Amino acid sequence: MGVRSWRAVAAAIGLAVAVGASACTVKAKQILPAPVVSQSSSIAVPTVAPTPTVAAASTSALVSASPSGPVLPAGCSQLLPLGTLESILGFGILGQVNYLKAAPVPQSGRTGRVTCTYGTAPGAPTVAPTAPTPTATATAKPTGTAKPTPKPTASPTPVPLVQVSYITYTDAATAAGRVQTTIEADGTSAAVSNVSVSGKAAFVLIGPTSSELVMSDLARTIVVELSPTLVTSDKAPAALEAIAAAMLRFGTTPSGSASPSAGGSA
Repeated sequence: MGVRSWRAVAAAIGLAVAVGASACTVKAKQILPAPVVSQSSSIAVPTVAPTPTVAAASTSALVSASPSGPVLPAGCSQLLPLGTLESILGFGILGQVNYLKAAPVPQSGRTGRVTCTYGTAPGAPTVAPTAPTPTATATAKPTGTAKPTPKPTASPTPVPLVQVSYITYTDAATAAGRVQTTIEADGTSAAVSNVSVSGKAAFVLIGPTSSELVMSDLARTIVVELSPTLVTSDKAPAALEAIAAAMLRFGTTPSGSASPSAGGSA
């Protein structure tokens, strides 16, 4: 071959080598692994705040903390119906039946009081209320002999034939203490005797102006007063015990166990 022929062959060989190298380079680039992208940097996971839990006992605690009021008769028919009273006495009673609900007295531990009165006997003694105190006013100086104006007085309150009271206290000890206080005060002018009412201890006080029974049962007390114009002193104890037994039925469960609210003394 001539020189030109060798140069042409060499050029062809060089071109082929270059093309092959280029092809190898392209293939190498194609098999390179794709760059790995971190998911933590490309995807943001939202953070959810935990939902606070409310203790279920909180509601029940508020409910149980609410104090319950004393259980008191809503009327005299619940405590001592007139028909029951007349059946015990054996005769009817003339006059009205009055219901009075008194406010609590925290100083003495009394949480509630209900008093019922029945009838008024003709010619029965009365209790005169305190006359109101007149208010001083500026007046002209009287001349001559003027008669003073009499003070106005309120009508006296008739003494009932029968008066019963149902009283509740903070606890049984307070109730028993108030009964003892009543016995010590009223017993100075009355004969005191121990009796039993529905299996519970009670005290009867027979005096010149009234016959009375007082007793405590748990955190409540029962007080019964009879006028001597209605029942004589020899028959009063039996009548007082029967009336108190009827009053004890209020606030009892069907099984017969007493369950009055905290509440007793006379």
